[in-house]
Amino acid sequence: MGVRLTEEEIDDFLTKGHTLIVASIRKTGEPFMVPLWYVWQDGAFWYSTIATSPKIGHIRRDKRVCCMVEEGKRWVDLHCVVANCDAEIITDEALIERFRAANELKYGPYRLDPALMPGATNTHYAQNRAIVKATPRPGEIRTWYNRKIKFKGPVD
Repeated sequence: MGVRLTEEEIDDFLTKGHTLIVASIRKTGEPFMVPLWYVWQDGAFWYSTIATSPKIGHIRRDKRVCCMVEEGKRWVDLHCVVANCDAEIITDEALIERFRAANELKYGPYRLDPALMPGATNTHYAQNRAIVKATPRPGEIRTWYNRKIKFKGPVD
């Protein structure tokens, strides 16, 4: 038995995942990685970021990004999807609204009341946002789940 996830397992894992790590490419060629909240829909990672952020500049220059969602504290529980993707900045209002609704449904319970945050934090997050869709390239998704290994005895 292999450790790779099936298409259905990938879809389920990414739908339920909490934090996406996105790596974009700086002008210097170095990777630039950030954790983001995301929605997995239509076979792609969708996320929001400040429209003037370096992440958006990187994508405008080079659409290649790498996306990773992982979980597991113990080795046996390590569970991961890594995908090389092509990113695009979404401007279609219907798609943006669909993403926003899905994002609010998924993350609304985790957001803090703005009254609890410092004013500078509220100002930062109130900036204009860009919506990005990162679509995995065919054959460029790597997965594993160590619980799929056939162990010689109990691991719990």
